[in-house]
Order: sequence, then structure tokens, then C-alpha cells
Amino acid sequence: MKILLIIIGIILLTCFFLPLFSRVFNLGNLSGIALGIMFFIAGIKLEDMSFTVKKWSFFVLFLSLWAVVVSSYYILLHGKSTARDEKVLIVLGCKVRGDEPSLALVKRVNSAYNHLLCNPESVAILSGGQGRDENLSEALCMKQMLCDRGISESRLLLEDKSINTDENIRFSAEIIKRENLQSNVAVVSSEYHLYRAKRICRKYGLNAAGVNSRTRLDLLPTFLLREAMAVVKDFIIK
Repeated sequence: MKILLIIIGIILLTCFFLPLFSRVFNLGNLSGIALGIMFFIAGIKLEDMSFTVKKWSFFVLFLSLWAVVVSSYYILLHGKSTARDEKVLIVLGCKVRGDEPSLALVKRVNSAYNHLLCNPESVAILSGGQGRDENLSEALCMKQMLCDRGISESRLLLEDKSINTDENIRFSAEIIKRENLQSNVAVVSSEYHLYRAKRICRKYGLNAAGVNSRTRLDLLPTFLLREAMAVVKDFIIK
């Protein structure tokens, strides 16, 4: 058991430290690293623990690990692309570093581009405001990328005021209503984000299909854990 605890701790620490080298640090990293440290310390100190402490340590640690694995699997299960010929896309923004789009944003734009290319009558609402360290809004950054690839500006609507996913979708729903757009909608985001995005769409009266973009494997555990915590938060404060 001692070796098992140490191995699990090392695996968790490796998974959640790796994204730091890609300048990714969030609550997912922090929580995953903390869990890895607890497993590692429990393995090192196992022989010094009383039976009661061992019992409760095993219960808490393995319950936490089970919750992480099950919630991650459930989120990924609902992160598949289900869109077909929807005429309205809501493309959710992601980090822009200065003037440069993050890898996640590039992949979301690629997924949106493919859908727009296959559905020439469709339009896209590009959603995302401008952060303090961003030289332009996420929406404008996406527009520039799509226009550079030949998508007509007339097919692109900007929502550049939002600062989180709820506002992304709420403000986009207002644009859909204001512009009298069709109600068959698809939301474009990373696979780990689609489950929560589609839940929020339903909150604002949109029964949205999903168009996913793939996350780099070394970054996926961090974003899955952060997303799982965000889902729990939404359930609590909805």
C-alpha cells in the first residue's frame, strides 16, 4: 500500500505540474498538486500512522481520487461533437496573450471554421471580452483569424463584453433574439468545457448542440479538474 500511495502521488504531481511549463496555472493545477502531495506524504508516513488515521486517510484520499476520475469521465462523455447543420454558432472565447491567441483559442477557431465551411449559410457569434493583459478582445481576435482564412465578415457577429462563460452565452442569446436568428444553435468550445456550456445554454433557452475542439493531452487533466469544480459551483449557486 505504501508503494501504491507514493506512485499515485508521483503520477498526480507529474500530471498537474506539466502544464506549468506551458504557462497554464489555475485552480485545477493547484488542486491536483495538493492531492498529489497528500498521496505522496501519506505513503512516506504510512508506517508512523495509527490505524484510525490510516483508515480515514485512505477514505478521504481514495474518495477524492474517485470523484476526480468519475467527474472527468462524465465531462468528457458529454464533450463530443453532436452538431450537424446548425445555422448559428456560438464560439466561446479563450485566452489571448497580448495580440496572440492561446492554443486553445486557435483550436476553437479551427473547429468553428470547419463548421462554417461545411455550412455556407451559417453565421457565428464570436464571444469573449478583453482582459487586462489582452491587447484586443477574444471576439475580435477570433474574427481576425476567421477573416484571414476567407470567412466573410458578414457571417461574423461580435459579442465582446463578456468576462465568463455565463455572460458569453447570455449575451450571445440576446444577439440571437435581437437579430432574429434561427434557433438551431451549436456552441463551440473545448471538449472539457462543452458539458457546462450546453447546460448554461439551456438556462438561457437555447437547446444547443456541441462542436468540440481537442485539448493537448498534457493540459487536459488540469482543465478537467478545474471544470469539474466549476460544475459543482454552478450547481450550488444556480
